[in-house]
Amino acid sequence: MSQSVTRQVRQAIMVQLYTHASFSLPCLALLALAWSMLFHDYLPALEAWSWLGLVLLSLCARAWHLRWRRARLDSTALAQLEIELFVGVTITSIIWSLGVLLYMGALPDAYRAAMMMLASLILTGSAIMLFGSRRAFYGAVLPLGLTILFELGQGNEQERIVACMLTGYLFIFLPTLLRRLRRDQAASLYHSFSNANLVAELKQVSEHLKLASRRDGLTGIANRAHLDHCLAKAWRRCHRAQAPLSLVLVDVDYFKQFNDHYGHQSGDECLQQVAALLARVPRREDDLAARYGGEEFALLLPCTSMQGALQVAEQVRDALKQIHIPHQKSLVSGRVSCSFGVATLVPDNHATIADLVQKADAALYQAKHNGRDRIEVALMGKVA
Repeated sequence: MSQSVTRQVRQAIMVQLYTHASFSLPCLALLALAWSMLFHDYLPALEAWSWLGLVLLSLCARAWHLRWRRARLDSTALAQLEIELFVGVTITSIIWSLGVLLYMGALPDAYRAAMMMLASLILTGSAIMLFGSRRAFYGAVLPLGLTILFELGQGNEQERIVACMLTGYLFIFLPTLLRRLRRDQAASLYHSFSNANLVAELKQVSEHLKLASRRDGLTGIANRAHLDHCLAKAWRRCHRAQAPLSLVLVDVDYFKQFNDHYGHQSGDECLQQVAALLARVPRREDDLAARYGGEEFALLLPCTSMQGALQVAEQVRDALKQIHIPHQKSLVSGRVSCSFGVATLVPDNHATIADLVQKADAALYQAKHNGRDRIEVALMGKVA
């Protein structure tokens, strides 16, 4: 088992043990009351009531502890949880052992047999409920079991025979059976948690691959494939709503000269800064910044008018001025600048996505033709 799965299995077993222990307390209280009612005539009242009070007091204390501890199971060390459970069941078993010692000598043979049946029922129930912890199991079984064996060994020949049978039951049959149950339980839990962890890991890998398939490896913003997907989705949405759809194409001016002068590493850093700037421009949730290819970027603006798209382009242009990336080889400025082509369409049956892209591309070409570091807007298939 891996360390994480092993801890999950142990934690699940401990939760089950605490649940079983909580369930057993009312049953033990009923058995104590039945024990006292059946055998009250054979023991002085003070001793009988003292023993019953001690049993009920210990069960109430354990109930309070289990309720308090169950709210803190996840934050407590497993070893500490097992020790606390061991102490609780051992004290309970010792108190029942005291009851056997008090009553057995005073009861007639018929009642001694009934008491052995009740004690055996308690032992078997404790063993089944606590098989997940060897320490808790022996803490519950040994004090009461050894006391019963001691009392039976002091009795007649029939009781000594029963003592021999009970010895085999307690120390051979029960441990063997419960060892098998514990192994099967651990294996079942291990497979459950392993499968759950595998599903979680596969989901995480799937999400990572899905995200990676949408992101540009250099700049970290959306790539061309994701832009095309979102553009088609936005086109259908705006077509249904008869809302405007805007596309802004952005080209870094004289980027080849920047690369030649400063080197490709500086060129990559420049593209990353421009992409980060595009990603920071305040826009709505459905808007998208993407790397279109090379030194070209795109801003997809669904449900945005031409005027709104123009304002976004102006924001990007102004922000680029403020970060002032030096560019000594630029023919329009001593810093890195961009040219912008803005196009807006209201999708209908007579227009296509290719028409929108072509308009934005034509506007970008016009911006570069007119001197770069500027914004051009395509109107009704023409550039304004």
